[in-house]
Amino acid sequence: MEKVKYNIAIQTFMEVFDYLLNNNMLEFDAGEDFLRSRITIGPYGFMLETQVARGKWDEEHPNAKLIPAIYVLNYLANNIDEVLRKRNVPVSPSSDYAYINDAQAKLTGYKTYYPSYKELIKKLKEVRNSKETYECTDGRVLDFNVTKLRELSQVFARLTPLEIRTVECYARLEEELINLTAYLLLRDKDNFAVDYPNKEMYDDPDYHLAPTDTSVDWEEFKEYITSEFEFQKEEGKFDLRGAYSTWDENPYISPLGLDGLTK
Repeated sequence: MEKVKYNIAIQTFMEVFDYLLNNNMLEFDAGEDFLRSRITIGPYGFMLETQVARGKWDEEHPNAKLIPAIYVLNYLANNIDEVLRKRNVPVSPSSDYAYINDAQAKLTGYKTYYPSYKELIKKLKEVRNSKETYECTDGRVLDFNVTKLRELSQVFARLTPLEIRTVECYARLEEELINLTAYLLLRDKDNFAVDYPNKEMYDDPDYHLAPTDTSVDWEEFKEYITSEFEFQKEEGKFDLRGAYSTWDENPYISPLGLDGLTK
């Protein structure tokens, strides 16, 4: 079985998703009437759009519905190996991989990377609330306006609602990916991998999580995603937490203040 570091597996999934999304390659057979479907990001989250006729997309009134992050991850899990074999997917210049997916980055190719989308969302929330501070090595705390984060504040100020939503969706995908696969890091008190992990073990002092640079099985990593997808599908319990809408039955509050602004 092929082994890969856990944090590299997370990064690989996110970078392949970013590559496919930005190159309009999240498209596949809809399974009926020779139609095609595609995954996009819309005002309310991840969307599954299907052609209205063979070879025809309705750009004004798309035939689309909200889908959960697990749907996107299942597609990636089933296709990621082929993408990595056949496409030249660019990787981050360092271990950081999260960036703001906006028009400026697409036009110039200039991207400022962060260790994770979770951290990026946290920084953007603090910038939005004008509470960002930067602690210097000598202990002094300066207002963010006189630090390097001033640039991040300016970037956030010019983002469109859809660009902000895109950052949120990337963060949601990353969070769901980690939630589904963290079982692989569970170790018992003797530091052995757990054969039959469950959620209760996270709070059990006899178990702990291995470091994120621990090597895990690549096939098992993907299997955790695909098996959870099939379970939710069979149970009819797809979790739409990735739908950022105050009108949804299971609403998720926008971390960056978009609620009510994109309807």
